[in-house]
Parts: sequence; C-alpha cells; structure tokens
Amino acid sequence: MSAATSSIRTEQSRSRTPSVSFGSELLQSRIGAHLREQRCPSCNSIVYTRRHSRCGVCEKELPKSFLFSRAEAEKVHALLKTERQRHKAWLLRTETCGQ
Repeated sequence: MSAATSSIRTEQSRSRTPSVSFGSELLQSRIGAHLREQRCPSCNSIVYTRRHSRCGVCEKELPKSFLFSRAEAEKVHALLKTERQRHKAWLLRTETCGQ
C-alpha cells in the first residue's frame, strides 16, 4: 500500500498544474467582496453561502445584508461560468491524452 501512495505522490509532483491556495483571500480578491462568518439569526447555524436567500438548516429567510449585492452576484456568476469552462477544457485535454 505504501508503494501506491509513493507513486501517487510522484505523479502529483510531476503535474504541470501549479498548486493554488483556495483561502478566503483568493476568493475575496476574485469576487471583490468582504468575506466574514455569518450566523443565521433564527438558529445560529453558520451561513455557508451568500447566494441563497434562506438558511440551509432552518429554512428561514436571511436578512438582505447577508446576501451578495447585485454586482457581487454577477461576479460570482461570471467566475463560476469561467471555472466550468476551464474544467470542461481540462476534461477534454485529459481525454485526448489518455487515448
């Protein structure tokens, strides 16, 4: 089993894709929004996304201040669209390399 782990690590180290940190600073810089932990006023659970208008736990309506502004929402939508296109291109590349 350690041999398999070793070979996987070797393959990852040879990868041409640079490692990227997905910390809050990167996301914040890409969408231009200040990120902070917010909790639902009704059930005190963590609000994991600012894209939805309801709490994921208790289903209560969240305050408007919790949601992305229109400009932030458009940036998030554009970012997701770009990342989907990049992923699709990557899948096509890996399929052609594997044949």
